[in-house]
Amino acid sequence: MKKYCFLMILLLILIQPLLLTTSFAEDSAFAQMSETTHRFESIIEGDKVFHDFIIKNIGSTPLKIVKIESG
Repeated sequence: MKKYCFLMILLLILIQPLLLTTSFAEDSAFAQMSETTHRFESIIEGDKVFHDFIIKNIGSTPLKIVKIESG
């Protein structure tokens, strides 16, 4: 269960920059994600579970993730 919470926190951290980006300018970074959520099925306590979220910068400047928060 702790690993599930950790992965959810990581997901929220990665998504926040997307929520703050409201427009796409020519000279800016812009994150694109193929998926923004993942739900693990039932797991046994102690099992290790993993999921990769792929973030692609489709802008013209480097993409910086400066702050991550969980909710």
